[in-house]
Formats: sequence, structure tokens, C-alpha cells
Amino acid sequence: MRDRAMDRIQFACSICKFRTFENEEMEKHLQSKFHKEVLRYIGTKLPDKTVEFLQKYIVNRNKKIGKRRQELSEKEGTKPKPDPFKGIGQEHFFKKIEAAHCMACDMLIPAQQHLLQRHLRSVDHNRNRRTAAEHFKKASFHIAKSVLNSKHIVKMLEKYLKGPQVPQQHLMINSIKGCRQV
Repeated sequence: MRDRAMDRIQFACSICKFRTFENEEMEKHLQSKFHKEVLRYIGTKLPDKTVEFLQKYIVNRNKKIGKRRQELSEKEGTKPKPDPFKGIGQEHFFKKIEAAHCMACDMLIPAQQHLLQRHLRSVDHNRNRRTAAEHFKKASFHIAKSVLNSKHIVKMLEKYLKGPQVPQQHLMINSIKGCRQV
């Protein structure tokens, strides 16, 4: 189970199931081919304006998270991260490594260029990647529908779809002015 406090300061794209603590990674994700393909797929199932709203909602939500993170860092300062390896001695034969998690294949690959490239070219990875992409797109549509069914978001979407509202009396004044000019 995730920590709710961490969720409040973690950047996220709910439709792509993407989470990060880095603003740059979030911005990169929102411009990525993958994110755009997911939105395009959702666009085949929902009206364009609704998909446009979803994108703007995700961007604005992450801006708020960025502000919240800024406020927290100003309030608390930067705290050093605890070392998860502290207290684990050499007798346990642990070695700290950098690795990539291939979600399509559900495996860890050491972060070495030749190993990553070999995995990316493998038949298994490419088959799994295509299958995962299709599954992901279908799941993203269900997530989008779930997001759009939230009471709070339904109201925001309705307001967005109506567009900017001009008060009725303002319209009447403009139409009267228009008549005078004729």
C-alpha cells in the first residue's frame, strides 16, 4: 500500500500509470511518444474536448504538486535520504547496482549499455512490448473513465466543455452596440 503523504508530493500521470519525484521526468513523460499514443487511443473512445481536458487536468495537477513540493522544501529544508544499505555488512554479499526494470518482461537488467541494447533487440522483449502496449492502452481508457467519473472532475469537465461564459447582460449590451453601428 502506498503512503498517501508520498502520493501528495509525487508527480503522476494517472492514465499512463507513470509516477516520479522528478519534475523534469514528468515533463519529459508528458511530451513522450508513449503518452501521446495513449491520449490518441483514448481519443478514439472519447470526444476530443474531453481528451484535451484530461491532458490539461494532468498538467495542472502536476503544477500544483510542484508548488506543494516547493512549499514543503522551503518549510522543512532538504532532508538527507536514509541509506537503505546502512547496517548491511559485507558478510551478506550485497552489491549496490543500477538497473532498469523492463515492465513488459518484468525483469531487471543491469544498467550497462550492451546488456540494455541486447534486451531491447530480443524477440521476447519485442513481443512482450507490443502485447504490453495494447494492454496498457486499453487499461488507460478505463482509468480515464474512472478519473472522469469523479464528482469533482465531472463538474470541472462540464465547466470546461461549456467554455468561457459571457454574462447574459454583457451579450445584450454588445448586441445593442452592434445595432447602433449599423
